[in-house]
Amino acid sequence: MPNPLRQLLRPRNASDYTAQLIGNGEVKTALDIGCGTRSYLTPFRPEVQTTGLDAHAHAVNLARARGIHDRYIHADILTDDLDEQFDLVTLFGLIEHLPKTSGLALLDRVEKLSAKYILLETPHGYVPQGPEFGNEFQRHHSGWFIHEFEGRGYTVHGTTGTRYLRGYMAEPRRNFPGCLLLDEALTLLLRINRNPRHAFNLVAMKDVRGVPARHPREAQP
Repeated sequence: MPNPLRQLLRPRNASDYTAQLIGNGEVKTALDIGCGTRSYLTPFRPEVQTTGLDAHAHAVNLARARGIHDRYIHADILTDDLDEQFDLVTLFGLIEHLPKTSGLALLDRVEKLSAKYILLETPHGYVPQGPEFGNEFQRHHSGWFIHEFEGRGYTVHGTTGTRYLRGYMAEPRRNFPGCLLLDEALTLLLRINRNPRHAFNLVAMKDVRGVPARHPREAQP
């Protein structure tokens, strides 16, 4: 049975930030780039029509077999034309698998695909990772930092523990008993959601429409 106090104090994760964006009622369609065996978008179906996109046919077939999304697109987001927009575009654990130049091109591309929001999650800085589970695409080719997203107009939050005690695939960086418990305590103490510089993962969110107006036309003096 979950500990109620732990649940109350639990820092927010990428799933929570996804729910925050969808909870305002503006998101009716969503594109999940790099779809795989699970998605934070799935719980919001059928109210939100979700589309999974991946350059690898195996990933698309696996997602389809597990019923992750409503529909699927087998395409390379960087080279294939996609003539539609979505209220929300997500990139969960994707951009770090691309070289830096390709990652920057991807950020430019999703700006055109999103009609309202972009949400992505990636490790904070470069975290080495090899071709896990026999999949060469699991290799990390780039690292991303807070200022790179803030410079593009994103709001950045921290998730997944601290970068001091988490390492390869977010596993404990130090080999001593209680490492993850200490990481959990530091996560609360450092308030990583609001202080992403301490976090292992970054969640970056952007409203591509810009800053909304605070005063209606009728209020103009």
